[in-house]
Amino acid sequence: MSELLLATEGGQIVAFDPSTYQHSCVFHSSDDEAMMGIEAHGEHLYVASLSRIYKLRLSDFSKVAETEFYEPTPDFHQMQFYDGRLYVTSTKVNEIWIYDGDLQLVETHVIAPPNPKRRIKYKKNYNHLNNIIRHEGRFYIDLNWLAQKQYASSGVLVCDENLEEIERFEFGWETHDFQFIDGKRVAICATSDKGKRVKHVRRSGLMVEGELVFEHDSDEAFCKGLCYDDEFIYLCGGRKMERKHRKKSNSIIYILNRDDYSLARKFESTDIKAVKGAIIRP
Repeated sequence: MSELLLATEGGQIVAFDPSTYQHSCVFHSSDDEAMMGIEAHGEHLYVASLSRIYKLRLSDFSKVAETEFYEPTPDFHQMQFYDGRLYVTSTKVNEIWIYDGDLQLVETHVIAPPNPKRRIKYKKNYNHLNNIIRHEGRFYIDLNWLAQKQYASSGVLVCDENLEEIERFEFGWETHDFQFIDGKRVAICATSDKGKRVKHVRRSGLMVEGELVFEHDSDEAFCKGLCYDDEFIYLCGGRKMERKHRKKSNSIIYILNRDDYSLARKFESTDIKAVKGAIIRP
């Protein structure tokens, strides 16, 4: 099993060894916000709270640079580094923000509404963007809400290298961390609290090519972070709690066998708070 780096609800970056369950906080944000995005590139680690992005040294997790604290918050979620640029989902404004390696903002791209031709007033957060990846020359952006209805079908926006839209397709519900594993489309499917007007089946787990191949109790956990090594897939999240108590939520990690998606082990911690993003430690 590989060591993980976890971005957590408690504003921490945690190094976690799933084989021994040993863990330590390697960075703590000064912002009173959850840590969300996490991405390693070269000798550096980029991490984001909802309103600020940090650049750290991987060797000792010391801070190299940071952005301003944005107000109002762009509600940063996940991010990836490609060709000298950091692509970040700015969820509250439904945009992709692009930074250079020194965290200077270079470009912003607005993601079009679900139906631009329909005369309707959309809220700014009309897709609830979760993550962005590049695969075989195209960008794939996870749309937690594909159409006009919230807590319903999710989907993926496919763009060219200039972030010009090619197509959108439906994929799962309340999805997080859409990726390709072994050439297959993969994402976390989650289920919001019973107080929300959920318009999909109340099932949660790992979806592969449209099939829920691993399922966990929807009332137990809400997962947002997905990473994998040669043998295992790590489905990371937190125990479900009301939003006002979410900072106290325990982390939960489901460790799956990569060959058949069966559960190898489950980890829960009161010390590590709910996981918002996860990567394999380089």
